[in-house]
Amino acid sequence: MDDAHYTTLRAVLASALISVTLTLPVSGALAQMSDMKKMMNDSKMSDTKKTTTADATGTITALNAANHKITFDHGPIPAIDWPAMKMEFAVAPSVDLAKLKTGDKVKFTLSGSGSTYTVQSISPAP
Repeated sequence: MDDAHYTTLRAVLASALISVTLTLPVSGALAQMSDMKKMMNDSKMSDTKKTTTADATGTITALNAANHKITFDHGPIPAIDWPAMKMEFAVAPSVDLAKLKTGDKVKFTLSGSGSTYTVQSISPAP
């Protein structure tokens, strides 16, 4: 093999090595992005998750009739894997807030998905 062929071979091998070196991190990053997208689609935080209904009990801590919202200090809600907490919810238009007051202990039904739920019904707790 003469010097010209040897030089050409070295250039081709060097190019191949540089190509592989630059391509591996990019394909690794693409694989990671694909994995993250799959995790988001599989998680409870996914916007495409079907609507879930959950029953809970709690105490009314605030009412906002003008904006049709209510705040509960509620116990754990196993159906949606939520711990006990104090939280404000939007209330369905069919729910009459006029009959409720702060301090009432109630049972309520939520429907929604992810972290967005709406109160569908409220009744006195036993």
